[in-house]
Amino acid sequence: MTNKNLVNPLSLSTRKEIRTLVENRKAYTLNQCELNIFETYQRSELVPLTFSDLVITSMLRGKKVMHLFDQPGFDYLPGETVIVPPNITMKIDFPEASANQPSQCTALAINNQEIMNTLDFLNENYPREDSNTWKLNYNQFHFFNNYELAQLINKLIRISTGDTITKDVLANLTLKELLIRIMQMQNLHEVSTGLHELSAGNRFAYVLEYIRIHLTEKLNIDALSQMAFMSKPSFFRAFKHELGISPVDYIIKERIQFAKQLMRNPYHSISEACFKAGFNNLNYFSRAFKKIEGITPSGYRAGVTGNK
Repeated sequence: MTNKNLVNPLSLSTRKEIRTLVENRKAYTLNQCELNIFETYQRSELVPLTFSDLVITSMLRGKKVMHLFDQPGFDYLPGETVIVPPNITMKIDFPEASANQPSQCTALAINNQEIMNTLDFLNENYPREDSNTWKLNYNQFHFFNNYELAQLINKLIRISTGDTITKDVLANLTLKELLIRIMQMQNLHEVSTGLHELSAGNRFAYVLEYIRIHLTEKLNIDALSQMAFMSKPSFFRAFKHELGISPVDYIIKERIQFAKQLMRNPYHSISEACFKAGFNNLNYFSRAFKKIEGITPSGYRAGVTGNK
């Protein structure tokens, strides 16, 4: 079980609005972006799709198999997002689409100048601590939505499909935040998956590696900030600025993931998983688990043990 935050599905097209059974498209055009909504009502394979701008796609219903960058196809499901560079062709399978269970996906095409303006603004006014520049990483193009990302995509859909006179202004502000959130998620993924290699030259990789090694022990934020050679307030700000999550929330999230591993073993009780993962209060553990996973520990346990 992997926690994913869903983007709200939209009402399906009426029969009169359906012009094709494969990738039927509605488009909402704004000054700096275009929201496309695609629906497919029959099984299909290797359907090509190309945009001249960067596209952020999000699954709302059903299942696709995506083929990108000459890599093996991967399942693409609700709660997930894929970013695609300009002029790169996606080839898409629809293995389960039908009239009764169509697939539905958004594709948000963003003007390249808007992206460059956002990157220039961030690099000039909010430079990263590790001397790297803010940029989109196309090597990390497929990810599960966190809460913030799902809410921003929902907001952009509401703005784009609405009729408020200020929709372009609202969309531009939301686009900037969406791009920042994606880059923060990519930074966190890059640092988290390369801790050992990066720890010698990246202060956050060094801290994250220490957290991972000592996850079940008592972790002191003052000590972590000292490891990063930063004051505690500066450490908090910089950590969240670059990785999109506070150090405290990161520790809680990692402990929840470890507790989930333990709970997959039927011989570990929920309370054992709680305390072995570094929590010292079962009630707090249950509240944190529900907040992050959207389900109680007992509900999660019943789901994973029931599937075996």
